[in-house]
Amino acid sequence: MRKILLSSLLLSGFATKAQLSEPFKELKSFSLNQHIPTDTTPYLSFYHKGVINYLYPLYKAAVRQEQLVAATDSRNYYESLSQMVSLTGDHATALTLQKASYESIPDSVKQRIVKDAQIAKDVQYADAKAYLLARAKKEKVIMLNEAGNQPRHRAFTASLLQELYQQGFRYLAVETLNPYNNASLDKVNILTGNFTCEPVAGEMIRKALETGFKLVPYEDTIASHTAKQREYAQAANIYNIIKKDSNAKILVHAGYGHIEEAALSDDHIPMAAYFKIISGIDPLTVNQVSMSEGATDNYELLTYENWLRIHATTQSVIPVLADTPIDPFETRLNDLYVIHPPTIYKNGRPGWLAMDGWRKEQSVSPAYQTLFIVQAYYIGDYHEKTIDMMVPADQTYILAPDGLYYLYLRKGKYKLVFRDKLYKMLGSKDLEVN
Repeated sequence: MRKILLSSLLLSGFATKAQLSEPFKELKSFSLNQHIPTDTTPYLSFYHKGVINYLYPLYKAAVRQEQLVAATDSRNYYESLSQMVSLTGDHATALTLQKASYESIPDSVKQRIVKDAQIAKDVQYADAKAYLLARAKKEKVIMLNEAGNQPRHRAFTASLLQELYQQGFRYLAVETLNPYNNASLDKVNILTGNFTCEPVAGEMIRKALETGFKLVPYEDTIASHTAKQREYAQAANIYNIIKKDSNAKILVHAGYGHIEEAALSDDHIPMAAYFKIISGIDPLTVNQVSMSEGATDNYELLTYENWLRIHATTQSVIPVLADTPIDPFETRLNDLYVIHPPTIYKNGRPGWLAMDGWRKEQSVSPAYQTLFIVQAYYIGDYHEKTIDMMVPADQTYILAPDGLYYLYLRKGKYKLVFRDKLYKMLGSKDLEVN
């Protein structure tokens, strides 16, 4: 059904350049011109020399693009780069790179998508947060998913935490949390987890801790396991919470298809399907990935775009028909589908970074001639020797049309950190948000 994107994506530079941010393109050119040294591992990572360097994977993607594609393939390359870019707060570029990884689909499939999307004319849109919280009252386990390059999904999960806690949910099980003994589960830093180093994910974890949730890592720790064994281990680790606390109500935040409730083949049984089998509990599974801008492939993306063309929305919604939730794909893999609207940008940054009003926009004046990226760390996290092991509340290299940088921060005291293209700290400044 699908054709691989042509090799022009591989070696001729990044696809659809018009949609890539200017700072991203500048950093790519800088990396190539400066011949920035990078390691030769066949993957991208923001971990570098034992600390966090959010620009390092972008250097490596530019300098070693051909080798990285050869080591895996173009799809993996663009997916991974999209995820690394999303950590910098450059949402538009992350989406563009994600789409560059997609395979094309035949016209016959496109026509079927257009036909199937006609149901959108008849559905009603229910407010996603309100609908989910109403359903949550009778649930013991709720599972939401995320795409690795979509901080918006973490922002949505964060918006549910306070009300779910009031309903008795006490455990937040997150796939990306560090499952080893050195995990930092009471303070967000490099040891908390992998994608918890993304600023919105860090804020989600901070909000959960402040609300009173107990964080539960559930990732499989046995590297030799097959994908199928990994899914089972994840399910078993979540079920262990209930074994220890029979009254437990659990919110699970997982990646992509792990929350599918049925197996499409014997070779791949998702975590949620295993969980149903071993626990006897039918979790409420909420897919917020497939009907988001970008989605996970061209089939989902065209479905999303056709639905919104027929029935637009400016808020996150759940499609229902005669009070019954609708599955836009008719796969019966998840209970609910959240449709997130296309991002509205303000000063070059996504509006959803406000996190349901929890944070507000804060302007920052460029303080140095060679400034490239601005970060805001909580004042209590700032220690000059260990700052690169901490996770900023927000960061950006996007310069707004008015010549200012804009960060999204909640009330509190911060240390602004200014860095150049080599990620060298140029200086810092105190900031209080009232």
